[in-house]
Amino acid sequence: MPILEINILGTKIEINYQKDEKDKLIRLIKQFKLRLSEFENLKGRFPDNKIIFLAALKVEDDIFELKKTLINQKKMVNSLDVHRGKIDDKIQEIINLKDQVSSLNINNNKLEEQNKNNMKEFEKLNKKLITIMDKIFNTNNNND
Repeated sequence: MPILEINILGTKIEINYQKDEKDKLIRLIKQFKLRLSEFENLKGRFPDNKIIFLAALKVEDDIFELKKTLINQKKMVNSLDVHRGKIDDKIQEIINLKDQVSSLNINNNKLEEQNKNNMKEFEKLNKKLITIMDKIFNTNNNND
């Protein structure tokens, strides 16, 4: 395994790493050194291990906040999924109601057509009845 030698707070550190992780390790070390630079004003007043400890606490705080954010985002995603399910249910209900309206319109059109036919038939029968009544009335008048 290759070894990377770095200098952190004046201390030489050797780190074993796998070949395919060298770039990642270098990036992490740069990030750590950047974080340590936030505590530059403490250098000389506190031992290096306390500064490293403070940097580690800051990392832990960041991790904690990220986890909290992740949990909140998961809750939001779950809430959105619930709302999406409700919306899907409402859409399905609307589709079903539109299908029912369409079916009722078809039935209504059939009934209107049937009603027209019935009215025509009624008018025919009514005309026949009037004709028959006229014949009866004329026959009665002729007999008088």
